[in-house]
Amino acid sequence: MTKDLNFTQALKRLEEIVERLEDPNLDLEVGLKLLEEGVSLHKLCKSKLQQANTKITTILKEDNGNTAESSN
Repeated sequence: MTKDLNFTQALKRLEEIVERLEDPNLDLEVGLKLLEEGVSLHKLCKSKLQQANTKITTILKEDNGNTAESSN
């Protein structure tokens, strides 16, 4: 399920989970399931951020190469 989410959806769901986990009356089993889902969402968000960072770095390197070529 989490693999189908985009970054914004995953982050929103993660925020919802954190809010629920802060409830002192939360059932232990429910809390454990939410924690497991939260860890999975954290990994997904981290991966998507790393992919975006790589893409940004590539774009900037290409742009710097084009800028250097056009100034010659």
